Amino acid sequence: MPPGIRVSDKGAIRVLTIDNPSKRNAFTGPMTTTLLHELDRADADPAVRAIVVTGTNGCFSSGHDLQEVLNNPGTAGDPVANAAFTRPSEIFTPVISAIDGPAYAAGFILALNCDLRVASAGARFCGVGAAIGLVPVGGQLSRLLDLVGYPVAYRWLATAAPFSAEEASQHGFVTEIHDGDEALEGALALAEAITSVSPAVVAAVKAGLLHSLRHGSDAGRAAEPQLAALVQSLPDGDEGVSSFLERRPPTYLDHPEELHDRIAEVLA
Repeated sequence: MPPGIRVSDKGAIRVLTIDNPSKRNAFTGPMTTTLLHELDRADADPAVRAIVVTGTNGCFSSGHDLQEVLNNPGTAGDPVANAAFTRPSEIFTPVISAIDGPAYAAGFILALNCDLRVASAGARFCGVGAAIGLVPVGGQLSRLLDLVGYPVAYRWLATAAPFSAEEASQHGFVTEIHDGDEALEGALALAEAITSVSPAVVAAVKAGLLHSLRHGSDAGRAAEPQLAALVQSLPDGDEGVSSFLERRPPTYLDHPEELHDRIAEVLA
């Protein structure tokens, strides 16, 4: 089977699997294009309430296919060519990375831009830019600060030294270290918890938090009542209250197809 991005569904969870085991799941150009397409396709599907990104054969991703980088050096830092790796932080559907083994270079960028990261004990991370003469891009000089702060981010990037899942967890970069053989099981459990609540609220929460990070807490506070009013117009609130009073699990409908566009308009 040629290298690619494998797509499967587990209920309301879309699973995207990086599959290039002979090169430790390195990304070829076609694989990055497919990943971008599949992330956008999942985000546009109201039936998909969470996305999990993982890798095959005990490895998340070693980054770009280095032979392709040597043949076309500009690819490594090209924001268009690398749009797939930052897309998880730009869509409204929650994205969880399930990380086994190395998440290096572009694999590190992809994990960084997911909303949550579940790792197995043997996972390792590395922003390799300084070691290979490339400025770290894809959120490494920006988004990483929101997750771990300056001293940690600087050390990780300036030394380009790999660090363990335990160290990543200590600094809040990893959400959970799963005690099983594969992180996918833990990531799916986390995704299932997210899919069981209101999908409209989940989308609004992600949009509101990212809006605050990008524009400041005052902008975030101003957006809160607008997002609340938008979601209040949907049936989720009535269902949540009714299910609580009736002592039953809530049954939330898929969010309207236009919800993401309406959220974007509110935050524009």
